Amino acid sequence: MRWRRLRADQTGLSLVELLVSVVLLGVFLVMISSLYVSASRSLGSASALGANTREASNGMNAMARSIRAATANPVPSPALADPAIAEASTEALTLYAYVNLGLSTQQPVKIRLAVDAERRLVETRWSSIPQPGGLFTFETTARSTRVLAQTVAPTGSLPLFTFTDSAGSSLPVDVAPTVVQLRSIVTVTVNLTVQTSTADARSAVTLSNTIGMPNVRLVVGP
Repeated sequence: MRWRRLRADQTGLSLVELLVSVVLLGVFLVMISSLYVSASRSLGSASALGANTREASNGMNAMARSIRAATANPVPSPALADPAIAEASTEALTLYAYVNLGLSTQQPVKIRLAVDAERRLVETRWSSIPQPGGLFTFETTARSTRVLAQTVAPTGSLPLFTFTDSAGSSLPVDVAPTVVQLRSIVTVTVNLTVQTSTADARSAVTLSNTIGMPNVRLVVGP
């Protein structure tokens, strides 16, 4: 058997061919990496958007339930009852309501919905103390506190709370409203914007809801 000698051009890849192959492989890897990064970012954005949507929806439902149940708090005669909304500002709302008490006898609860220093929307509740004549006062120590939304959009965007009277006029809350103004409130508009962080609004979700208070009767007086 004779061994055939291979020609020079059949011994393997030339240096030029090797360089071209390496360049093409590099381009292919860059394309694959870009697609992977893009897909990862899209998946992350979609996940954050979904989480923010769920959180905003749950927070809005919880606030709407409390606001809709707002009720004036009776005081000893002849004074008028305390208004259903005791505090009104763009990022804080305190009210009295008969809602979700879990008690055998119906008693009111004091609820505060407010954005804290960490931009979390927090609900705080105080239990009531029965008084003679079917009246109630409230504990000074909160019964419960829970976070309704982790990151609310910074100030400068839509106000979290706006208040409207029976004439359809918005109540100014640059300064603390008077008792008469608080008694005039019949609807609360909530604009809740939830986002991943205070610095990242790409996945922000905003829900708006105008909530009536059917238990509130318009009272004019001091």
